[in-house]
Amino acid sequence: MRLSYSSISTYETCPAKYRFQYEDRLPQVPSPALAFGNSLHQALHRFHGRPVPIAPSLDELYEMLESVWVREGYADGSEEQAYLDHARQVLAQYHRENADRYHIPAALEFRFQIEVEGVQISGVIDRMDRTPGGYEIIDYKTNRRLRPQSAIDRDLQLSLYHLAAKEVWGIEPERLTLYYLLPGQRMSTVRTATDIDELRQRIVAVSARIAAGRFEPRANPLCDWCDFQAHCPLYRHRHEKQQGDPTPRMTEIVDEWIELKRRGRDVYRRIDELAALINAFCEEHGYRRLFGSDGTAVDRRPQHVTAPDEGRLRTILEPLGFWDEVLAVDPKKLNDLIESRTLPPHVEDAILASREEARTQHSLHLKEAARTRG
Repeated sequence: MRLSYSSISTYETCPAKYRFQYEDRLPQVPSPALAFGNSLHQALHRFHGRPVPIAPSLDELYEMLESVWVREGYADGSEEQAYLDHARQVLAQYHRENADRYHIPAALEFRFQIEVEGVQISGVIDRMDRTPGGYEIIDYKTNRRLRPQSAIDRDLQLSLYHLAAKEVWGIEPERLTLYYLLPGQRMSTVRTATDIDELRQRIVAVSARIAAGRFEPRANPLCDWCDFQAHCPLYRHRHEKQQGDPTPRMTEIVDEWIELKRRGRDVYRRIDELAALINAFCEEHGYRRLFGSDGTAVDRRPQHVTAPDEGRLRTILEPLGFWDEVLAVDPKKLNDLIESRTLPPHVEDAILASREEARTQHSLHLKEAARTRG
């Protein structure tokens, strides 16, 4: 099996998208963001690709940008021009910050292929520089928003680059850096032996799930921009309806369910509000039960929901034979673990088959229509 950072990341984000993109090879629509990012990467490759330690001028960098500019993906000429102007601004800032300390990189756009637990991993390292303490691997990013340092410390791409440097060159980089071009800020991290062991386990889990044909859709923040919604079980029905509703009667049933769910949500919200008032009144006056006009009562029953010391509780209950009755897997945590799509398939199957409570069931939840993005 052959994987890369992009394919592993895609699978972890949504296994169904991995299938559509890498197994079925469905076409994707070019986007301005992708064209913009590719253009900046190629321009910086040329900027740092000179065999002499003298930086090209800013005008030369602009010429490099225009020579590699990717024109696909823009809605019209005005949108393309806006992106081109922005790219020039980004490169002007990059030139100000890097021209004076320009040097020949140790590696540039280096393509690698390594084997990890029987899986072929390929990738491209944007740049590697020599440092006083060793080497620094640098990857350019065109995201506008910086990620938190904790995310950089777990970044899959940088972990793969660290492992590739060790496997290909026999070195362990002193620093791993994401260079965010738009804000002009670097964020650096390191990797330990433990981090690389976890990376290997991560690759094994993903490859095993792919080999087992586990391509479940997974809702995530990128769904709104996915090219494969017309094929995805989460969105396919909406696209079919846009072409002419194939099942009008089922749409009526769904509409009725949604309306009842909304009403029920309002009812339960009001129930909670009234319950708070009833509890406050009973606490103040010492009532355990309040009666309505027809004699029906609201009964206040104590619920012991505090979190006791588990060790102490076990010493009390186990000698009496009650410990097994209160010991149970948290269903929500178990469900979240299964839905994370990070377990090897045989482990997931074992969990689902281990006890009746863990068998897959589906509950219905109301998801309001997304607002139009401006």
